[in-house]
Amino acid sequence: MKAALVAGGRVEGPFLLEYLEREGYGAVAAVDHGLEFFYENHLIPDYVIGDFDSVQKPALEFFRKLGKEGKPKFTALNPVKDDTDTEHALGMLLDLGYKTVHMFGCTGSRLDHVLGNIQLLGYGLRAGAECVILDPHNRIRLISQETRISRREQFGTYVSLIPFTPQVTGLTLEGFAYPLKEHTMSCFYREDAAPISGISNEITAEQARISWKEGILVLVESRD
Repeated sequence: MKAALVAGGRVEGPFLLEYLEREGYGAVAAVDHGLEFFYENHLIPDYVIGDFDSVQKPALEFFRKLGKEGKPKFTALNPVKDDTDTEHALGMLLDLGYKTVHMFGCTGSRLDHVLGNIQLLGYGLRAGAECVILDPHNRIRLISQETRISRREQFGTYVSLIPFTPQVTGLTLEGFAYPLKEHTMSCFYREDAAPISGISNEITAEQARISWKEGILVLVESRD
Protein backbone atom coordinates (compact mmCIF):
# COMPACT_ATOMS: atom_id res chain seq x y z
CA MET A 1 0.00 0.00 0.00
CA LYS A 2 1.43 3.33 -1.10
CA ALA A 3 0.38 6.86 -0.10
CA ALA A 4 1.40 10.42 -0.92
CA LEU A 5 1.65 13.29 1.53
CA VAL A 6 1.79 16.88 0.24
CA ALA A 7 2.97 19.32 2.88
CA GLY A 8 3.30 23.10 2.87
CA GLY A 9 6.91 23.51 1.69
CA ARG A 10 8.09 24.06 -1.85
CA VAL A 11 5.99 22.14 -4.39
CA GLU A 12 6.80 22.15 -8.10
CA GLY A 13 3.60 21.27 -9.90
CA PRO A 14 4.83 19.29 -12.93
CA PHE A 15 7.08 17.11 -10.78
CA LEU A 16 4.30 16.26 -8.33
CA LEU A 17 1.68 15.77 -11.05
CA GLU A 18 3.94 13.23 -12.75
CA TYR A 19 4.25 11.22 -9.54
CA LEU A 20 0.51 11.35 -8.81
CA GLU A 21 -0.27 10.06 -12.29
CA ARG A 22 2.45 7.42 -12.39
CA GLU A 23 2.42 5.92 -8.90
CA GLY A 24 -1.28 5.16 -8.42
CA TYR A 25 -1.36 6.05 -4.71
CA GLY A 26 -3.93 4.36 -2.53
CA ALA A 27 -4.36 7.58 -0.56
CA VAL A 28 -3.28 11.19 -0.97
CA ALA A 29 -3.13 13.56 2.01
CA ALA A 30 -2.93 17.36 1.74
CA VAL A 31 -1.34 19.08 4.72
CA ASP A 32 -2.37 22.69 5.40
CA HIS A 33 -0.75 24.92 2.74
CA GLY A 34 -0.20 21.81 0.59
CA LEU A 35 -3.93 22.06 -0.14
CA GLU A 36 -3.17 24.98 -2.48
CA PHE A 37 -1.60 22.61 -5.01
CA PHE A 38 -4.82 20.59 -5.26
CA TYR A 39 -6.97 23.70 -5.54
CA GLU A 40 -4.82 25.12 -8.34
CA ASN A 41 -4.76 21.84 -10.26
CA HIS A 42 -8.42 20.89 -9.78
CA LEU A 43 -7.60 17.71 -7.89
CA ILE A 44 -9.26 16.29 -4.79
CA PRO A 45 -7.12 14.66 -2.08
CA ASP A 46 -8.45 11.86 0.10
CA TYR A 47 -7.47 13.55 3.36
CA VAL A 48 -6.98 17.14 4.48
CA ILE A 49 -5.03 17.65 7.70
CA GLY A 50 -3.85 20.81 9.42
CA ASP A 51 -4.49 23.70 11.73
CA PHE A 52 -5.02 25.74 8.54
CA ASP A 53 -2.92 28.71 9.58
CA SER A 54 -1.14 28.94 6.21
CA VAL A 55 -3.65 27.84 3.55
CA GLN A 56 -5.58 30.55 1.72
CA LYS A 57 -9.28 30.87 2.55
CA PRO A 58 -10.67 30.14 -0.97
CA ALA A 59 -8.91 26.77 -1.14
CA LEU A 60 -9.83 25.86 2.42
CA GLU A 61 -13.50 26.76 2.01
CA PHE A 62 -13.75 24.96 -1.33
CA PHE A 63 -12.49 21.68 0.10
CA ARG A 64 -14.31 22.10 3.39
CA LYS A 65 -17.56 22.29 1.44
CA LEU A 66 -16.63 19.15 -0.51
CA GLY A 67 -15.73 17.46 2.74
CA LYS A 68 -19.27 17.81 3.98
CA GLU A 69 -20.24 15.53 1.10
CA GLY A 70 -17.76 12.86 2.19
CA LYS A 71 -14.50 13.58 0.38
CA PRO A 72 -11.96 14.75 1.32
CA LYS A 73 -11.97 13.70 4.96
CA PHE A 74 -11.06 16.66 7.17
CA THR A 75 -8.93 16.59 10.30
CA ALA A 76 -8.69 20.05 11.89
CA LEU A 77 -5.84 20.36 14.37
CA ASN A 78 -5.42 22.74 17.25
CA PRO A 79 -2.66 25.25 16.34
CA VAL A 80 -1.38 24.97 19.93
CA LYS A 81 0.09 21.47 19.82
CA ASP A 82 3.28 19.49 20.37
CA ASP A 83 3.62 18.07 16.85
CA THR A 84 3.58 19.56 13.36
CA ASP A 85 0.78 19.14 10.85
CA THR A 86 3.11 17.00 8.72
CA GLU A 87 3.97 14.77 11.67
CA HIS A 88 0.29 14.23 12.42
CA ALA A 89 -0.51 13.42 8.78
CA LEU A 90 2.37 10.97 8.44
CA GLY A 91 1.38 9.21 11.65
CA MET A 92 -2.19 8.92 10.36
CA LEU A 93 -1.09 7.32 7.07
CA LEU A 94 1.15 4.85 8.89
CA ASP A 95 -1.66 3.99 11.30
CA LEU A 96 -3.86 3.29 8.27
CA GLY A 97 -1.35 0.64 7.22
CA TYR A 98 0.47 2.31 4.33
CA LYS A 99 3.91 0.75 3.93
CA THR A 100 5.30 3.35 1.53
CA VAL A 101 4.75 7.09 1.93
CA HIS A 102 6.11 9.59 -0.60
CA MET A 103 6.44 12.99 1.06
CA PHE A 104 6.26 16.11 -1.11
CA GLY A 105 6.44 19.75 -0.05
CA CYS A 106 8.80 18.77 2.76
CA THR A 107 11.78 20.82 1.56
CA GLY A 108 12.18 24.53 0.81
CA SER A 109 13.47 27.70 2.41
CA ARG A 110 12.51 26.79 5.99
CA LEU A 111 15.51 24.73 7.01
CA ASP A 112 14.00 24.07 10.43
CA HIS A 113 11.09 22.34 8.71
CA VAL A 114 13.44 20.44 6.38
CA LEU A 115 15.47 19.10 9.30
CA GLY A 116 12.32 18.30 11.23
CA ASN A 117 10.87 16.43 8.26
CA ILE A 118 14.03 14.35 7.88
CA GLN A 119 13.62 13.42 11.54
CA LEU A 120 10.07 12.31 10.75
CA LEU A 121 11.44 9.63 8.42
CA GLY A 122 12.22 7.73 11.61
CA TYR A 123 8.48 7.11 11.96
CA GLY A 124 8.76 4.91 8.89
CA LEU A 125 11.63 2.89 10.30
CA ARG A 126 9.75 2.35 13.55
CA ALA A 127 6.61 1.29 11.70
CA GLY A 128 8.44 -0.97 9.24
CA ALA A 129 7.49 1.34 6.36
CA GLU A 130 9.49 3.25 3.77
CA CYS A 131 9.04 7.01 3.97
CA VAL A 132 10.75 9.06 1.28
CA ILE A 133 11.07 12.84 0.90
CA LEU A 134 10.97 13.85 -2.76
CA ASP A 135 11.49 17.05 -4.67
CA PRO A 136 12.81 17.70 -8.20
CA HIS A 137 16.41 17.68 -6.92
CA ASN A 138 16.47 15.18 -4.06
CA ARG A 139 15.31 11.79 -2.85
CA ILE A 140 15.90 11.47 0.89
CA ARG A 141 15.58 8.29 2.94
CA LEU A 142 16.68 6.83 6.25
CA ILE A 143 18.25 3.40 5.87
CA SER A 144 18.90 0.89 8.63
CA GLN A 145 19.90 -2.16 6.60
CA GLU A 146 21.90 -3.05 3.50
CA THR A 147 20.77 -1.00 0.52
CA ARG A 148 21.48 -1.47 -3.18
CA ILE A 149 21.01 1.23 -5.82
CA SER A 150 20.88 0.48 -9.52
CA ARG A 151 22.64 3.08 -11.63
CA ARG A 152 19.71 3.01 -14.07
CA GLU A 153 17.19 3.67 -11.30
CA GLN A 154 19.11 6.12 -9.13
CA PHE A 155 17.69 9.57 -8.55
CA GLY A 156 20.13 12.05 -10.03
CA THR A 157 23.92 11.87 -10.12
CA TYR A 158 25.13 12.14 -6.53
CA VAL A 159 24.78 9.86 -3.53
CA SER A 160 25.46 11.23 -0.07
CA LEU A 161 25.50 9.40 3.25
CA ILE A 162 25.20 11.19 6.58
CA PRO A 163 25.13 9.42 9.95
CA PHE A 164 21.71 9.77 11.57
CA THR A 165 22.82 7.99 14.70
CA PRO A 166 25.98 9.30 16.44
CA GLN A 167 28.01 6.52 14.86
CA VAL A 168 27.72 4.07 11.97
CA THR A 169 30.18 1.18 12.13
CA GLY A 170 31.54 -1.23 9.53
CA LEU A 171 30.41 0.93 6.60
CA THR A 172 31.33 -0.63 3.27
CA LEU A 173 30.63 0.98 -0.12
CA GLU A 174 30.95 -1.03 -3.31
CA GLY A 175 30.37 0.19 -6.85
CA PHE A 176 31.10 3.83 -5.97
CA ALA A 177 33.75 6.27 -7.18
CA TYR A 178 34.88 6.55 -3.55
CA PRO A 179 34.61 3.05 -2.03
CA LEU A 180 34.94 2.26 1.66
CA LYS A 181 35.60 -0.90 3.63
CA GLU A 182 34.73 -1.41 7.29
CA HIS A 183 34.70 2.33 7.91
CA THR A 184 33.30 4.05 10.98
CA MET A 185 31.36 7.21 10.23
CA SER A 186 30.62 9.53 13.15
CA CYS A 187 28.74 12.77 13.72
CA PHE A 188 31.22 15.61 13.66
CA TYR A 189 30.61 16.69 17.25
CA ARG A 190 32.40 13.54 18.38
CA GLU A 191 36.11 13.84 19.04
CA ASP A 192 36.68 10.52 17.24
CA ALA A 193 34.76 11.62 14.14
CA ALA A 194 36.31 10.32 10.94
CA PRO A 195 37.71 12.95 8.54
CA ILE A 196 36.06 11.26 5.54
CA SER A 197 32.93 12.98 4.23
CA GLY A 198 30.03 11.01 2.86
CA ILE A 199 28.92 13.83 0.56
CA SER A 200 28.70 13.69 -3.26
CA ASN A 201 29.77 10.16 -4.04
CA GLU A 202 28.89 8.70 -7.45
CA ILE A 203 27.84 5.26 -8.64
CA THR A 204 30.27 3.70 -11.12
CA ALA A 205 29.01 0.10 -11.35
CA GLU A 206 25.68 -1.16 -12.63
CA GLN A 207 24.65 -1.60 -9.02
CA ALA A 208 26.06 0.01 -5.90
CA ARG A 209 25.95 -1.64 -2.48
CA ILE A 210 25.84 0.06 0.92
CA SER A 211 26.32 -2.19 3.93
CA TRP A 212 27.27 -1.65 7.57
CA LYS A 213 27.09 -3.29 10.96
CA GLU A 214 25.36 -0.83 13.23
CA GLY A 215 23.66 2.56 12.99
CA ILE A 216 21.25 4.48 10.77
CA LEU A 217 22.17 6.59 7.73
CA VAL A 218 20.52 9.45 5.91
CA LEU A 219 20.70 8.56 2.19
CA VAL A 220 20.37 11.51 -0.18
CA GLU A 221 20.32 11.00 -3.93
CA SER A 222 20.51 14.38 -5.62
CA ARG A 223 20.89 16.22 -8.88
CA ASP A 224 21.68 19.85 -9.65
